[in-house]
Amino acid sequence: MEEKAINFVSLGPGGADYVTQQTMRSLSEVDKIYCFAVNGMSHAADTIYETGIENGKIAKVDIPMSSDRNMAKEIYRHTAEIIETEWKEGMSIAVATEGDTGIYATTHYVMDCLTERGIPVRQMPGIPSFIAAASIAGLHLVKLRERLLVVPGLITEKEIEQYVENGINVVIMKLSLATENVHRCLQNHPEYIYHYFENIGIGEEKAEKHITDTNELRKMNYPYFSLMIIQKEKE
Repeated sequence: MEEKAINFVSLGPGGADYVTQQTMRSLSEVDKIYCFAVNGMSHAADTIYETGIENGKIAKVDIPMSSDRNMAKEIYRHTAEIIETEWKEGMSIAVATEGDTGIYATTHYVMDCLTERGIPVRQMPGIPSFIAAASIAGLHLVKLRERLLVVPGLITEKEIEQYVENGINVVIMKLSLATENVHRCLQNHPEYIYHYFENIGIGEEKAEKHITDTNELRKMNYPYFSLMIIQKEKE
């Protein structure tokens, strides 16, 4: 009999409407669902609550927000050990993340630990926030010979300029890490097309934003749940 894998499930950018049927089946069938949190707050857990899944299944694991990743890595390793023990005892387990499990997902550290131990794992795809954002704005992210680059917030103004001038459409995730460089790019290249998004799918308490006005964008401090799509003006 084939061993049951631990499912690493993708919840999409937020909100039950973005959760795929495959992920919903997994969340419904497993005995326990792990979600990562910061100071007890978990975007992934909030999304699962919205789907109506039994709250008692959910286990939050707090991760410190620090540039020193050693403590976080120790928590990932310890969480993987707990999951391994529970799996060997016969429990079915899912590890959930917002967005997609393969795109800047914290859960991958745990997945790697389990894989190294020979524990079977399976990824379930989801809708990344930048795909949902482009849909909301009615954007065609790439066409014909265009290319798309997805980067974390650690990007300089010169890098943005280099990519865009070479016909590469740029998606900046974790935008709060690039505030100053994006502000400079807005100042020096008002001819670029900027699409800013905030709180995609998070819910009514934090309204979604889609802003293209460069003057407004230059004055903003970008929060954690924000991203930007930058394109060269089409000739």
